[in-house]
Amino acid sequence: MMKKAIRAIGSAWGQRITLLVLICIVMAIAEPVFFKLDNYKSILLAIAVNGVMVCGMLFTVLVGGMDLSVGAMAGISASIAYRIAESSGFTTSGFLSGCALALALCLVAGAVSGLLVTRFALPAFVVTLAMKYIVYGSIYLVTQGFFVLPPAHGLSYQVGNQIVFSIPVGGGNKLNIPMPVIILIIVVAICAFVLVKTTYGRKLYAIGGNKNVANLVGIKSNANIVGAFMISGVLAGIAGIMLASMNGQAGQTTALNYEGNVLMAMVVGGVNLAGGEGGVAGAIFGALFVGIINNVMVLLSVEATIQTFVRGIVILAAMTLNMYARRGSTGAMKIKIAKADKAA
Repeated sequence: MMKKAIRAIGSAWGQRITLLVLICIVMAIAEPVFFKLDNYKSILLAIAVNGVMVCGMLFTVLVGGMDLSVGAMAGISASIAYRIAESSGFTTSGFLSGCALALALCLVAGAVSGLLVTRFALPAFVVTLAMKYIVYGSIYLVTQGFFVLPPAHGLSYQVGNQIVFSIPVGGGNKLNIPMPVIILIIVVAICAFVLVKTTYGRKLYAIGGNKNVANLVGIKSNANIVGAFMISGVLAGIAGIMLASMNGQAGQTTALNYEGNVLMAMVVGGVNLAGGEGGVAGAIFGALFVGIINNVMVLLSVEATIQTFVRGIVILAAMTLNMYARRGSTGAMKIKIAKADKAA
């Protein structure tokens, strides 16, 4: 039993979970506010936004790509949805119409990125970086540099703030579960089902593993890759609408540079940025880890420049850990094959 426990802690997942537990223990000692219910709510809201974006980018990473435009997509989605809602007096129908148009535009933008990657063989990194700047410029055209400030009522407010239910935690206290967390749970469930249980999901893993082999067995790689970018765009748009509702404003700074947090969550969650390896569970764990790290730095009043430094260190450490774990698993597999050959 002890050997199994030591082996589990020594694994890549064991090390991640152990580190997360140690961070929580240290924070319990250094900053008791960390375990306050209000702080839990803040962490859950941050995880909800990043988690929805992470689920979207996961599709593009699995096929060997990347989507650096998720932050910009979230910003343009929020700006369009709330600008249209504002013009209608923030009626339910006006807000829903704005959301539908915003998500449709994110879908189209994702399709454009996917087509540029597949039809013109351009690197996804370059295409989505360019799309990021194009979309951010478009946000100014939509908002004219002003923020849209939704009222504290109606559906536009409830999307990011409505308490769906509460969980008793003892002492008469309750942990309120807001709407964004429910949206995240739904998105996670759908994405996990698509990737694990559907033919489309298996095709994405095959493409990321070896695109040439996937083409040889009849998989239409280009069409599936375009679909992955479209999914990423739509989920980023949903995250942007949630974030604007939570913050009570939509404009140029909505989800600004959020792609950094999303990328860090990917790496921490063990998703292979080369494609073909990773899953929703790891990606969401990464979002949880990043949410807690960001929350810890805020509670400890860490300067913004130092926060950026810490995020860089986390990414490098996680990448190193992932590479070490993959080499270890590859070496173990070679040993098993060699033993099997000798036995034969």
